[in-house]
Amino acid sequence: MIESMLRPPVKWMRIAGPMLVACGVVFLLTNSGSLLLAGSILAGVLCTFAFEPLMVWYSLRAQNAAIRQGYHLVVDDVGVTMKAESYESRLAWSTVQRVKEEPDVWFLVLSKMEAVAVYKDLMTEEQRSQFAAVLAQRQPA
Repeated sequence: MIESMLRPPVKWMRIAGPMLVACGVVFLLTNSGSLLLAGSILAGVLCTFAFEPLMVWYSLRAQNAAIRQGYHLVVDDVGVTMKAESYESRLAWSTVQRVKEEPDVWFLVLSKMEAVAVYKDLMTEEQRSQFAAVLAQRQPA
């Protein structure tokens, strides 16, 4: 989910990266300063390959630790309630636009920039299959 939120700036960085590498090649061919050459190529490679993982890492690091603590999940016809030691969150099914499933988490997407994570590793296998069945029934047509 974080990757999809970061997609617009990452897209531009992936375009800028090869352009910077191309500038470095032009500097190389025109025998311009080696500092410009090295800087341009390094910046291009970083923009192309390292920018997205660094942004994801920083975004995950910035999240509150309480988000990842164990919680009690209650699912009913009205919505989903997550209760933990330090918070309680109630989410009506009508607010969930879609569900995005990843290998280790379900994201209940509320808007383009907001989602609630339901972590699979905090559930038993039976609880995961029950939750997946409920989500399958709730998917928008």
